[in-house]
Amino acid sequence: MAEERNMVNLTLTVTREERKALKQLALDKDTTVSALLREWLKEHLEQEKPAKN
Repeated sequence: MAEERNMVNLTLTVTREERKALKQLALDKDTTVSALLREWLKEHLEQEKPAKN
């Protein structure tokens, strides 16, 4: 994937329970926590576009 070349690391502070929930969500969707968060961000940004226009 071409965008992978532009990726950077990000530190996120969450509780142990939140980390467990994130890992379980990712496992349920057969993906990674990073991919799950990128997808969430993409969806969130798409929802915000109409509000800005």
